[in-house]
Amino acid sequence: MSPPQPPMPVQELAAIGPYFALSGPHAPGPGWWPANALIDDGEHLAGAIDNVAAGLNTGQRWIAASIFYQGWAARLTAIYAGASAMFGAAPDLRAPLVTCRPRQSGPVDLSVASLQPLSPDAAWRYLYGGHLVPLAAAIRSQVRIGGYLLRGNVASALAGALDVLAQARRETLGSLLRRGWAQPADLAACGRWLSVPGGPRYARWTCCGYEQLEAGGRCDDCSLNWRQSRGAAAGQRA
Repeated sequence: MSPPQPPMPVQELAAIGPYFALSGPHAPGPGWWPANALIDDGEHLAGAIDNVAAGLNTGQRWIAASIFYQGWAARLTAIYAGASAMFGAAPDLRAPLVTCRPRQSGPVDLSVASLQPLSPDAAWRYLYGGHLVPLAAAIRSQVRIGGYLLRGNVASALAGALDVLAQARRETLGSLLRRGWAQPADLAACGRWLSVPGGPRYARWTCCGYEQLEAGGRCDDCSLNWRQSRGAAAGQRA
């Protein structure tokens, strides 16, 4: 039997940016709660969505749910991508193993029960199948919103993380995209990377809804920016 590998030095991830930050196991303290509560506790999830709706000043809960989910996916995919790029491995981010603590501003604090390294492929399976998929199902049990739209939010979040990584590590985005873990098969149908002047640019096939808010705007990767994707966007709330 091979000896256990040392835990990943995830404190180094915070240097990339706040969305990449992750702390290791710690005793539960004030303000911390299990991420699994968003999946198992309907009232907890409803409260989280309502808080986003209040912050966005909108009564359209599907947009609030979309923005909430994209922000959550941004935190998880940033940690996954950052660790995979820096260490060639990533932590297990299944919902039962993650605890979180909301902040007054900025991304939520996250802690994970184990820092034992997993291969990027295994880490993605656990992150996607054991956290993001059940969370999307929980959201859809409360809000009329398309599963394809939510999956597009994950793809957009991962694309954004890769872009930040490329800038922080002074590595070309094209180089990162050639790594197998950077383009999971689960997200292949959600958009594509375009070759444009200045380097690759991600184009998703759906719109997260932020563009419809009075104080909102259109995201750089929005389907509404790409003529060939407008047909796909029409079914986003099916």
